[in-house]
Amino acid sequence: MSALSVIKSIWKVINVIRETFLNLIFLVIILLIFGGIGLINEAQKQDTVPQYGSLVLDLEGVIVDNTNYNDEIYALQNKIYGKKVNTSRENSLFILTQKIAQATTDPNIKSIILKLDNFVGADLSSLQYVGKYLTKFKEAKKPIYAFGTSYNQSQYYLASYANKIYLTPLGSVNVYGLAANNLYYKTLLDNLKVNTHVFRVGTYKSAIEPFIRDDMSEDARNNTTRWLTHMWDNYLNDISTQRKKANSQLVPAPETMLSELRAANGNMAQYALSNGLVDVIASSHQYELEFTDQHEISIYDYQLKSENEQLVGDNNKSNTPLIAVVFVNGTITNGENSNNVAGSEDIVQQLKEIRKNLDKQNIQAVVLRVNSPGGSVDASEAIRSELEALRSYQIPVVVSMGGMAASGGYWISTESDYIVASPNTITGSIGIFGIISTFENSLSHIGVYSDGVSTSPLAGNNLTKNLPEETNQLIQMNINNGYQTFISLVAKARKMTTEQVDKIGQGQVWLGAEADKIGLIDKLGDFDDAVEIAATLANLTDYKIDWPKSEVNWFNALYSDMIAILPQSTAEILFEHLPEAKQLKQHISLWNNFNDTQNRYIYCLNCADVR
Repeated sequence: MSALSVIKSIWKVINVIRETFLNLIFLVIILLIFGGIGLINEAQKQDTVPQYGSLVLDLEGVIVDNTNYNDEIYALQNKIYGKKVNTSRENSLFILTQKIAQATTDPNIKSIILKLDNFVGADLSSLQYVGKYLTKFKEAKKPIYAFGTSYNQSQYYLASYANKIYLTPLGSVNVYGLAANNLYYKTLLDNLKVNTHVFRVGTYKSAIEPFIRDDMSEDARNNTTRWLTHMWDNYLNDISTQRKKANSQLVPAPETMLSELRAANGNMAQYALSNGLVDVIASSHQYELEFTDQHEISIYDYQLKSENEQLVGDNNKSNTPLIAVVFVNGTITNGENSNNVAGSEDIVQQLKEIRKNLDKQNIQAVVLRVNSPGGSVDASEAIRSELEALRSYQIPVVVSMGGMAASGGYWISTESDYIVASPNTITGSIGIFGIISTFENSLSHIGVYSDGVSTSPLAGNNLTKNLPEETNQLIQMNINNGYQTFISLVAKARKMTTEQVDKIGQGQVWLGAEADKIGLIDKLGDFDDAVEIAATLANLTDYKIDWPKSEVNWFNALYSDMIAILPQSTAEILFEHLPEAKQLKQHISLWNNFNDTQNRYIYCLNCADVR
């Protein structure tokens, strides 16, 4: 046999193998597509779960204003991977409270049981809003019970609304106080020879401090201490009211707490019982025996009836007047909405759709729900400008501030007819900054240099060269102008002088109760109050709420879950559970999302991490 024949034979074998392999891949893709379609259709079918008994708030993950994934996504994930605890799950604040409201008048629901071990938390404003609906449930003569192996501060806040709180014998109630911590990188950047150029207006604008300091400045410390102390006092007052016990008994000073714990031989459960934090110490088995005759239905299986479901404008067949809700949830950046990111493109598009369909959908008012620490000036102004266009059609816009509406969140709030905030809303932070890092020293240290020519000192600036003095002056003047624009917007909206705004501006952060006193908001209240005010301004007595329809991205949801189940090293697992690691990832994500064309940012860094 000739060499050519051998080569031809080998090539035929290779071709057969290649075609077989490609056909197998094609077959797998087809099976995956049809399997995925089948799973999606299956997930969209509601399982028949008896809708009676005790409604169990077995929350997993966090409570947010607006979720990226709806319940169909999580149902599909459970069908593919099996039912498992998902502490990254996002729960819609408003769907949750609608279900509690429905259960209040539902004769088939006899009680609520709070099982919160897998509930990670929520901001205090959201917790208060859920607490309002739990109170209404109790006022309907229906009891609430809480059972937990331990309680963090968010879990205990909701548990305090229960008629009776159960704790396991080895459990604890971890209510100690609030903290706002940050990571600081100055020495790291110095060691890496990174040159950080900072431009700011505002004594208290702490967002840039991590890049120019190794600790918190005294001004920022004093400002943060003030509002954080007020927030903690509000937390204590709320749980004290629910438990009908003094603050000092529920959460004594550290020295007293340690002394009392010592007297209880370090038994955290016994300490919680003695101080009135809980009512009963019981094992899971003892608890089950006490409630053995009650049928339980998970909050995730409890279905909203058609008359209570969230209305989407396209389904407004009766032409009932609508109050549209627009969410600004997360860091404000250019682009699309995503996890904890308020994309100006999506929000502006939603506002434009509202403006173009005012008559077709009979939209009479808008409630802008803001829960954001701010972000890019360009992105914030794009949203504010579109709100201005909407208001030119005589459509009232009412702002409902959530857990925070600071800096850029307040910038967009200025374009409204009325502002409602919770007493614990973090707001203000009226200031602006710019930051650019250059790496000429880092590169020269390893023998890399950048050189060239330009027709102007302002041309050809890049990260491999130090910023020319002319560029520094240009950016600082732009930042100064941005601050003047900011305080002018506030002054016009709040009927103040720019001097008055500057006095409460300079990057200072205020709680809602303080903001009410200094004129930054119109009323203390919650989302329901904002809706009622919008209805009043639009002269409506009969109306429905038009909620934005969430876009279901099945691929992203499944892909993120597939990544999550891949094997992890011990180091990765430990790193993932360190609070500092989470904060570091948040900082990296934040600066990746900062893409303002003029490097101008209105953002409150300390507002974003209170726990």
